Amino acid sequence: MAVVFYRVKEGEFYRLVETQSITKFIAQESENSQLKFSLVGINPQQQIAYVIRHGRADELRTWRLDNLIAYLKKMSVTQCEVQLNSYTHAT
Repeated sequence: MAVVFYRVKEGEFYRLVETQSITKFIAQESENSQLKFSLVGINPQQQIAYVIRHGRADELRTWRLDNLIAYLKKMSVTQCEVQLNSYTHAT
């Protein structure tokens, strides 16, 4: 079964956390800018993933990791997985 992926606004994401529809959290580093992270919330039972998007545009919302963790703490989230992209550096 494939995971269904939805883009939601912050308010909807917060509501899903409050109702415990989301129980797993992943901070995924952006492909476009290093050290900026998008937040993915997962409902493992229903195989649904949610990512926060900007309110007016359908672009992913990104944070610095410290700000993202502070956002999660406000929602009483105590665990989050962090996934980094591998970049090739020119020397």
